[in-house]
Amino acid sequence: MALATYAVVRDGNFWTIKYDKQNYGKYKTQQEAVTNAIKTAHKIGEKGHEARVLIQGIDNRLHVEWVYGKSPDPPAD
Repeated sequence: MALATYAVVRDGNFWTIKYDKQNYGKYKTQQEAVTNAIKTAHKIGEKGHEARVLIQGIDNRLHVEWVYGKSPDPPAD
């Protein structure tokens, strides 16, 4: 199965989740976007897909933040 990659990137004054060449959501903080990306990736992982979350660092490069099956479960609601 293909690896589902969710990238949290800056979009002007907001943060967004990029998945499959599309942006989803507008979050005020990076942490809010990361939390939502992890929850989404976790749901995909539970269905048998490999999933990960990347974040855009201050160097504008993407860094691995979370990987299904290797990182702790997402925060509870």
